[in-house]
Amino acid sequence: MKVYITQGHEQGIGLEVFFKACLLMSEDDLSYFKLLAFKTAVSQTIKTLRIPYKLEEDRIVLAGREIQVSWLEDINHSQSFTAIELGMKLCESGGVLFTLPTSKDQFPGFPGHTEYFRTFYKRPELGMFFSSPKLKVLLLSDHVPINKLSQLMTEEIIYSRLVAAIATLQKWSWPVRRILVSGLNPHAGEQGLIGHEDPRIAAAISRVRSKFKLDVMGPIPGDTMLLEKKSPEDILVYLFHDQGLGVFKGLQGFIGSNITLGLPYPRFSPDHGTSFSLFGKNQADYRGCAYALKEAVSLFKKVSYGKDSSN
Repeated sequence: MKVYITQGHEQGIGLEVFFKACLLMSEDDLSYFKLLAFKTAVSQTIKTLRIPYKLEEDRIVLAGREIQVSWLEDINHSQSFTAIELGMKLCESGGVLFTLPTSKDQFPGFPGHTEYFRTFYKRPELGMFFSSPKLKVLLLSDHVPINKLSQLMTEEIIYSRLVAAIATLQKWSWPVRRILVSGLNPHAGEQGLIGHEDPRIAAAISRVRSKFKLDVMGPIPGDTMLLEKKSPEDILVYLFHDQGLGVFKGLQGFIGSNITLGLPYPRFSPDHGTSFSLFGKNQADYRGCAYALKEAVSLFKKVSYGKDSSN
């Protein structure tokens, strides 16, 4: 079992920030990694870093530090998707998946990682969770147009995604003090005066409290959610992408992990994209990737994972 690193888009900054982060990590932490990548993409990136390297049969020697690697050859749809497919297969026998950034066009008919995972594993309840040293945010929907949110955010979807997230965090022994759930409409709907979706949230929260005996609050108006947070172990739950990530990225920048909750194994990623404009310039900030890698290693050391549940 390993933390399997998928290479991401070959024209993005994923490999650059990964290699920079590896230069600062301990040899013990590096021993948990296995990079799944194409040799041409790795060579093209490392050359821009201007540091000594060797590409061997099963490892990369980078400034004297060893990184285990499985070289990929045949491409299925795209380089990054080929790496992701192999990483998923390997993790189903045990491990942690760590995906370096890619673009949405690299998936065959899906807008991103989470949507593909939901379909492949037949788990619509999968959630996007963002972790940083001082702030934790869970999204109950992700890449969904605003005009479709009302239809999507049924009581059952809200309930099932909260349950999947809480069950996963408990399995990982992740410290949770309180769970704060936002409303969907301004002022959390003003008791039905502004939209009809927020009573569904309240009903789902009531069911979650009964199931887990946790301190789950809401729906709380989105504009005051952050004021309710009292501890880094409080989780802020938002109903849609920009409602939650505007807060998270505004306060944390890109120092954070994007974690998929509800898979048969943990999946981590840096909290940033491909930044194509920086490719090959040796200017990309590696700190977010380093933080996410350390969180992935920490969880890997703590918990074991098992079998394929895609069937």
